[in-house]
Amino acid sequence: MVNNVETLVNVLPIVLEGGSAFARIGTAESKGPKLFCASGCVERPGIYEVPFGPTLRDIIGLAGGVRGGRRLQAVLLGGAAGVFVGPDEIDLPLTFEGVRKAQATLGSGVVLVFDDSVDLVPIVLRIAAFFRDESCGQCVPCRVGTARQEEALHRLASRPPGASAAGEIALLDEIGRVMKDASICGLGQTAYGAVESAAKRLHIFEGSSPR
Repeated sequence: MVNNVETLVNVLPIVLEGGSAFARIGTAESKGPKLFCASGCVERPGIYEVPFGPTLRDIIGLAGGVRGGRRLQAVLLGGAAGVFVGPDEIDLPLTFEGVRKAQATLGSGVVLVFDDSVDLVPIVLRIAAFFRDESCGQCVPCRVGTARQEEALHRLASRPPGASAAGEIALLDEIGRVMKDASICGLGQTAYGAVESAAKRLHIFEGSSPR
């Protein structure tokens, strides 16, 4: 059963114009149009429909660019279950094949932009709290893992000045691998994605001040 509105909307042009016509939209591996929700620190937040294949830079441009002309710090692709990418990845093609190559995800099409005024640590803590709250508790890897993940992040955020983050990040990595490999459903399997990318891709806990 299809319960995704975007998928249902795509049925109409396929029925009216045929599969071949639909397949000519987008790229070889990512066909058709795609909805992207640009939000956060952009001038014109909204939902933008484009053929598959724009870059991250293109979507931010459609939304009017980074608000106030500030410097881009990071983008969360795919929502809470997605991945943070940095400003050096702004030319990432937003296709299934493009994000796979970059070890990211399109998820629900969320493009959440953060400028250099935003403290990302509370954002990551909020994402961890979301997964802890949303875990149904059926399987141990997710039920325990999401709680332990949040605890480790709070320890990282409140560690003394100059204290190493390496031990807690190693623990997070171990918890994350268990959740990915052993959780029953997608919630536990994706609960570490944004946390991992924030810690290891953006290095937000390196040299951060205590909170």
